Amino acid sequence: MMQDLTLRIEEGVTEDLEEIDRRLVAFNKERSDWDSRYFTVEIKDSEGALKGGAGGRVNLGVAEISTLWIDEDLRGTGWGRSIVEAIAEEGRRLGASKILLDTYDFQARPFYESLGFSVFGTLDYPTGNSRYYLSKDL
Repeated sequence: MMQDLTLRIEEGVTEDLEEIDRRLVAFNKERSDWDSRYFTVEIKDSEGALKGGAGGRVNLGVAEISTLWIDEDLRGTGWGRSIVEAIAEEGRRLGASKILLDTYDFQARPFYESLGFSVFGTLDYPTGNSRYYLSKDL
């Protein structure tokens, strides 16, 4: 028997989206060694102002880098490398044997490749931009 259901679109991140995510994670945990461990790498100045950093997550033996940012005045000074190395080290500590990330064509692909990452996939957007998926062994 068909239920009386509705489908609608809500703006933004809703409590229901968080519930959907919770259900998906529960499903994943029943079928795999799903155990996401999240952490943040931060660069702060002497007054405690945030100057850069990144999000990290280890799951299924892979460390994932997300949302890496460095203030413009710190670019090219080695801090980006330090952030990636910190995520790799924490990933190894948490049992990861690979590290992955994604970047757009207007972002930092050459930087990541200089650190030993290789492109394993590309998504070309209708707008003319491309998104690259990169990884390397730890």
